Amino acid sequence: MEQEITVLIIEDEELWARSLAATLEEFGFAVAGTATNFAEGIRALDKRDYDVVLLDIHLQGRESGIELGHLVRAHYQRPFIFITASYDAQTAQAAVEARPSAYLTKPVHPASLFVTIQTAIQNYTSQSDAVPSREAPVADSFFVKQGDRYRKIYWKDVVALTSEKNYTGVLNVDHSTSFIRSTLPKTHRFLVPPALQPGFVQVNRSEIVQVSFIRELTRDEARTPIRSFAVTEGFAKDLREKLRILS
Repeated sequence: MEQEITVLIIEDEELWARSLAATLEEFGFAVAGTATNFAEGIRALDKRDYDVVLLDIHLQGRESGIELGHLVRAHYQRPFIFITASYDAQTAQAAVEARPSAYLTKPVHPASLFVTIQTAIQNYTSQSDAVPSREAPVADSFFVKQGDRYRKIYWKDVVALTSEKNYTGVLNVDHSTSFIRSTLPKTHRFLVPPALQPGFVQVNRSEIVQVSFIRELTRDEARTPIRSFAVTEGFAKDLREKLRILS
């Protein structure tokens, strides 16, 4: 199994912090810790046991989150995501100058949180800065942590998803398998990009295949370049419709 990507939460609203922590853990991230103000934030950042920082701009009603953002970028050298419920022009400009790796707007949707963290890692590794936006981010790839590196996987190259208890196995066209700590239904519903979701079709209780990789279909088997998958009766009709098999 890959290592979990760890996230530090710096948020002064307890309910939001708990909600973020629960969502992060639900979708395969580890919470390194939480902090509620500037001083706690510095102490948490000093531990350096995190990969990404979720940072509220308005800590205790002030913009000290922006000051922390500058420190994260210059001193701690980690990707960080600014979180806020609203932006005015002055705050937005100050946020841009701190050079965050991504932005997240409250209320936070689970899929947006997952994608935003992936986007932050992508922007940080490519040395790209984010700009404030009200539109939810869309990612065509995701990262898995392997040691001190991050491996990028494109959803278009995912042949199938398999249920592995509390994990989802991600089978890639290059024959490699990665794991996301999320159940199979949640991975399909929240993590696969919306534009690609219709192409991922369940073939049995524990496996979902991207139909573009199916090379041959028999009564009870779907064959892909990497291996074959059992097709059970309850899922066969939907699969045949996706493949446009009329009889």
